[in-house]
Amino acid sequence: MSGRILLYGATGFTGREIARALAGTLDIVLAGRDAQKLRAVADPLGLPWLAFDLSDPVALAAALQDVNVVLHAAGPFETTACPMIDGCLRTGTHYLDLGGEWPVFLEAMEYDAAAKSAGIMIVPGVGLTVAASDCLLALAKERWPDTVRFCLGISRAQVISRGSVESAARLLSPEVIIRRKGALVTVPAGSLVRAFDFGNGFSEAVAMSWADVVTGTITTGVGDIEVYSEMRWPERAGYRASSMAMEVAGVKPWRQFGGALAKVWPDGPSESARDAASFSMVVEALDPWRRVRRLKARTMNGYDFSVVTAAEAVRRMLSGTTKTGFQTPALAFGASFIFDVGAAVVEARVRTSGSMAA
Repeated sequence: MSGRILLYGATGFTGREIARALAGTLDIVLAGRDAQKLRAVADPLGLPWLAFDLSDPVALAAALQDVNVVLHAAGPFETTACPMIDGCLRTGTHYLDLGGEWPVFLEAMEYDAAAKSAGIMIVPGVGLTVAASDCLLALAKERWPDTVRFCLGISRAQVISRGSVESAARLLSPEVIIRRKGALVTVPAGSLVRAFDFGNGFSEAVAMSWADVVTGTITTGVGDIEVYSEMRWPERAGYRASSMAMEVAGVKPWRQFGGALAKVWPDGPSESARDAASFSMVVEALDPWRRVRRLKARTMNGYDFSVVTAAEAVRRMLSGTTKTGFQTPALAFGASFIFDVGAAVVEARVRTSGSMAA
């Protein structure tokens, strides 16, 4: 295994954890915008560092000149992903990121032809979002090839970092996206509710604009996909009420409020809080007769998950596991990727049931 990695966003919560995980094992350079913060992370680890802004294409090209793989961990990805991908195209550098903002996946797909021409692979979402759900959907499709519709349920987040709050605030909308017959369509936020058994009996969840609605069809070929997040009744009522308010007053005040909240939010959870947190994901695969087959997985907490999967993705790429063009995590590394590295386990293959489709 040989080659150099550039970790951009090394001063963020997850970036720091990845830097510690890779230090001493791979040829890695830490990078970001703030020299003082970079030095504080890099020096104790004995790692080289580079400070530059993505708005400077000359500095970016110089930083990537001898780099084989970029692991991009600096949000908000809505503004940072495309400049980094542009730099990777110019220098022939493979691109990975930890983003989960669904519009960014649409933008990354637009680079497919250019990436193939440059001989590079573009793989967004190698952290919890979307690697966990993407691999679970791919595994379900392998088991049940006749699947025509996916409903994916994700249990309630138990720990949330500042970056996650900031990303969520930027995407606040009175509508959510789902897939219907291969096309992205919108429905009113809070209007689709479905029950999933995350491990303690059935619990209701609400459709959300999760990135798998964008990528899941690419991974599996299934054209009807919805993604749901677990919510208690008061949370569902508040979510629906806020979406209705956004329809009347617009999204700007709500996004401003969310941005202000992110600024005072803790940088990341404590180690003890992370250890106690994990996600349960349930995929319901419907066949042409609307029969439901269920597959459930339990993941590590989102932060440790992202460290493990991002580090493994880098190692695999340096070892030659690469394709060209845009790839989802499951297409790049296989449906078993997250399970092989211990970031998640399949808990049960739940019985097939009769028609329960909404």
